[in-house]
Amino acid sequence: MTTYLTKIEEGQTHHFRATVDGFGVDIVQGIFYNFMGKYFIGCGDNASAIKKYNELIAENLKDGFKVTEFKETFENSTDVYDKAKWHYGGDFPVELNYFQGHVHTGMFIGWLIANGLMSEEFTNVHEEEIEAFAKKELTGSQIFERNCDGVLLLEDVSELGNRFALYYFDFSKGQYLNDYDAVLSNDLPTMYHVPDTWENFEKLKPVLDKRFTEWKNQDIQRPFWKYW
Repeated sequence: MTTYLTKIEEGQTHHFRATVDGFGVDIVQGIFYNFMGKYFIGCGDNASAIKKYNELIAENLKDGFKVTEFKETFENSTDVYDKAKWHYGGDFPVELNYFQGHVHTGMFIGWLIANGLMSEEFTNVHEEEIEAFAKKELTGSQIFERNCDGVLLLEDVSELGNRFALYYFDFSKGQYLNDYDAVLSNDLPTMYHVPDTWENFEKLKPVLDKRFTEWKNQDIQRPFWKYW
């Protein structure tokens, strides 16, 4: 049992999805390209879960949301871009320090910082680190490890940054890792062997700049609601 609701307010798409799951309700909600929250409300039994589910739907309908057909997209399902711990297994080389699991995403974070594409909250909280990055005293990978706990969230990135990252960075369909491999790890055993150096960042940066310019020149930046 699932209901998906959306509301357009000041040009932004707010969304809310509730699903009865046994003795509770799974919730996914947020604002496209800004943030997303996923959580579970325990209710003790299935009947109470259904009651809570109906209450939540009624509250949101009263608040101006409308029932919408659910079609999964990056915009309505992505809350985390990457976690370093996701890479500690499988083909991660046992001889490498775990820090190397931060580098591929850290390089992208560095590019986002260099282009002013992190969120206002992230920028305010990590002002000193961003200044250190500008002085080349901290790399994006070091910020990813030390200040983000190895997790890159949707809410860490600005709206414009998320619009681009959802299109470009996604590991399953995006182009980022292909570009990363071609520029930095083509001659290495794995992408995890790429050294976290400013020289490597400067090699990758113009490729990301080009992709960003190409993306901005395409008709893919329209707010999600215009597709409905």
